[in-house]
Amino acid sequence: MVPIDPERLGSPGALEWHEAGHAVVAHLLGAEIYEVTLESDDDAFSGRVSAAWHGRSPKDAATSSGCAALAGPLAELSFEGQVDPEDSGIRAAWNGDWQEVERCAALVEPDPELRTDVIRAWIERVEALVEEPRTDELIARVADALSAHGTLDETLFLDAIA
Repeated sequence: MVPIDPERLGSPGALEWHEAGHAVVAHLLGAEIYEVTLESDDDAFSGRVSAAWHGRSPKDAATSSGCAALAGPLAELSFEGQVDPEDSGIRAAWNGDWQEVERCAALVEPDPELRTDVIRAWIERVEALVEEPRTDELIARVADALSAHGTLDETLFLDAIA
């Protein structure tokens, strides 16, 4: 993972980077982003991205959704300068994201013994994408917009990445 840039100090926090990571990677993988928010409907989580995977087969949509679910934790790890996405404490902290990853992996690979390999491949794919300078810049832009607005509709999201 990319070490934290000292210039990020004082910039939006880990939650903004987490949700921005989900949204930007989903967008780069072809999703239409309807909303990105730091606000929750209940106390179960602190943010949400609403997106749609138009014209995808169920397996392709599950692969893209699984990768987008990983992108939030991986962007947050990158922001914080941490490196081990498979640490059990990290998985517990992002339970909702990991549940989505496991749900999607089960759709892609029915064999539980092979599913771990699918998830590891997704982690490698998303780590590489998050580490790209252009992706990092887009995540930073969306995180800044989230810090300013709390919620981005489709137009605000597209403005942030333009």
